[in-house]
Amino acid sequence: MNDYRYELKFVLDESKLSQCMAWLYGGTSARVAHPSRTVNTVYFDDPGYSSVRDNLAGISERSKTRLRWYHEEDKEKVNGACLEVKRRSGRLGSKDRFDVPGIESDILNLKYSDLFPRLHAHIGDSDAFLVDSHMFPTLHISYWREYFEGLNGIRVTFDRSIRFYQPLSHLRPFESTAISYPNTIMEVKFTTQQKDAVAQSLRKLNLTPRRHSKYLVGLAAFGYATYY
Repeated sequence: MNDYRYELKFVLDESKLSQCMAWLYGGTSARVAHPSRTVNTVYFDDPGYSSVRDNLAGISERSKTRLRWYHEEDKEKVNGACLEVKRRSGRLGSKDRFDVPGIESDILNLKYSDLFPRLHAHIGDSDAFLVDSHMFPTLHISYWREYFEGLNGIRVTFDRSIRFYQPLSHLRPFESTAISYPNTIMEVKFTTQQKDAVAQSLRKLNLTPRRHSKYLVGLAAFGYATYY
């Protein structure tokens, strides 16, 4: 089910991160909403790299298919694994999720080339996800996420310690050499009804949101895309 919301992103160096944390605690009602954890995402694309091309071209209606799972300090304790299709409609975003029972115990032992066939065999040709059986892994991203939420339901996340892995078909997750990304990404998520309230609050921050894709940044790090 689609539940579209605004998703504003800010790319932060250490100075801007301090500024944002001061704004968060001093200028909003936001407090910790969920324990911090590591997020892992393996992105998939078709042989024509449709997702990449649509993103680079700024196509308003576009989607990305990904496998996501979480862990805390112990990398081996995988939880929350699911297949997601992230959809964009202009500046609005939504996610369709599909649980994949049983994959959590195997995910770190499967080669990258085995991940999507395993997922596709489980979900089949579900119209809800419109997945292509020929999709293959294009990028693995791992990062530490902190979660905050205000009394009005506005959500703010900080993604730090971002690392990109090249999902070589013969390797398993984390076996390839990682490339680190130095900045932190802050994302503010809110409903269409909250647009004016968020705009007023963000004026105090005096920072401009920008279009940003960790997926494209990671592909560019490995030379598969040009993205600034």
